[in-house]
Amino acid sequence: MPHMRIPPIVLLSLAALCIRLGSPAAAFAQAWVPAKGDGSISLNYQNLSARYHTNAQGKRADAGRDSAQSVLIDFEYGITDKLALNADMAYVASKYEGRLPEGPLDFDTLWHRTVQDAHLSVRYNVRRKPLVITPFISVTVPTHQYEISGHNAAGRHFHELLLGINAGRTLGPILPNVYVHGRYSFAILKHFAGLNLNRSNAEWEVGWVTARKLTLRFLGAWQQTHGGLNFPTDIHRGEEEFEFHDRVLHASYFRLGGGATVSVNKNLNINFAYAGTVSAKNGVTVGGISIGFSWRFSKRHDISKISAKSLPRDIPSGLGMF
Repeated sequence: MPHMRIPPIVLLSLAALCIRLGSPAAAFAQAWVPAKGDGSISLNYQNLSARYHTNAQGKRADAGRDSAQSVLIDFEYGITDKLALNADMAYVASKYEGRLPEGPLDFDTLWHRTVQDAHLSVRYNVRRKPLVITPFISVTVPTHQYEISGHNAAGRHFHELLLGINAGRTLGPILPNVYVHGRYSFAILKHFAGLNLNRSNAEWEVGWVTARKLTLRFLGAWQQTHGGLNFPTDIHRGEEEFEFHDRVLHASYFRLGGGATVSVNKNLNINFAYAGTVSAKNGVTVGGISIGFSWRFSKRHDISKISAKSLPRDIPSGLGMF
């Protein structure tokens, strides 16, 4: 019987890392924007694993182990005190170990490496107090013609337009050391094989500053694809649908995770996170770890004043897990 497979690097890799389908990581706390001329450079490593594949009813089946590692670099810059630019790119490596290979890279159990997609986004802060509200627009652009079939597919190779909104606030004076952040996005894709592949994503984060240099973070992510094919009823081995089914599934998931950010100094944050799949349909149950750092810079050469107008000092900047 054929089985469903979505490459793990497509489903989870960011951020808290990240949660957009098709990107391995996403920056967190993006309701807050840096001041004009300020910014950050973040580097994030993820190690992900998936063993169970799920059908349209969410039933799990063991179809071998998919493993993926990725390194994502993200650049953020404050164009004005309200408008910020982000750009990122990922380098991914994946391998498959199992008895059901699908694509040309699945048969040797070796790591296959390539650059994946690039993302460019701008966000504009429309409200700062007490609730910070920041809409955004983002585009996903494949960097080259990478492999798109089988367990070792680097991604789906789709151009995407994302429209969404970030919202966040600190909870003082009731909980002065806690902040919350949420993000919703709607991805618009060109129809492929006559299928609507637009999707909705939501992610959230609750952070607790337990000490001056330590922040604990609770992370969540949700996705719903608004069209696509169901497995296995819409897919038949030997027919055209099976050749591209990884790219067009009616995929949904719910994931939870947790992590910590250590502020080494005023410039440098180190991030740790773990996330796993609670439920999924037409997908895989991905889980893994993320380790990264974020270096902040300021045009004033005084890092203590970075984003003083918009980003509270107790909210870390950097990369998450979905």
